[in-house]
Amino acid sequence: MSLKEEIQERAFEEGFQLFGVSDLEKLETVDFPDDRGMVKPSEVMPEAKSAFVMGLVLWDEGLNAAISSVSTGDFSGGEADYYNLYYEVTETRAWRLISWLNEKGYKAVPSHAVHEKVAAYLAGLGFIGHNTQVITPEYGPRVRWVTVLTDAELEPDEPFERDLCSEQPLCQEHSQCVKSCPYQAIIPGPSQGVEPGKKVIYDKCVVSHEFDKDVSPQNEKHIRRITKRGFMECTICNLICPYGKPVEESIIPGKRGLD
Repeated sequence: MSLKEEIQERAFEEGFQLFGVSDLEKLETVDFPDDRGMVKPSEVMPEAKSAFVMGLVLWDEGLNAAISSVSTGDFSGGEADYYNLYYEVTETRAWRLISWLNEKGYKAVPSHAVHEKVAAYLAGLGFIGHNTQVITPEYGPRVRWVTVLTDAELEPDEPFERDLCSEQPLCQEHSQCVKSCPYQAIIPGPSQGVEPGKKVIYDKCVVSHEFDKDVSPQNEKHIRRITKRGFMECTICNLICPYGKPVEESIIPGKRGLD
């Protein structure tokens, strides 16, 4: 068994459902918006030789919980405590895998700051759909990702080739994700060829207003609060995706012992 196969097996043991290796050189040259806290892989781990991506299926909406100590979206001061459950879960599982890699003599570090959507695409795991989320054939966009940079040399997978949105009969005339957004924040059409950060009108998206000090009634309508400073992120455009139906039909019933 190759090291890549060993890592994949270990990833599945840690509870991930998807695994692939990105082309690190291509990932290094990806364009991204300046204001989203994203960085190049070399800024995270200069000595990295490979990047692998692991995907965790969101089988419960509770995994989208987020909590902040502030009531505005300004985290620039560094004082705010911010917790996003799926970040914590995927990183914790990634660190367990990294501990195993360390024992084998390799260095590695997880990152949510590199362009994970492109990393998943380059690893052959999915297509970046009309809502800018990674659409996987198996689970649609109901997946959260973590990228691991390592000094181990791993053979990259081929990028994902299919255009899942154009293949989907329900989305050929009008994309379901675009229609579903109550704020019309998603610009119609493919994400490919659109300037990074411009496909979704960020100020229209309710996610950008969840920490507003004074939330408008229009935005409050679709903010799923769980505490005064906690909520579950909006996933309307994910839940509507036809490719996510296997999660509802088999993954969720299976997890709940109902199948």
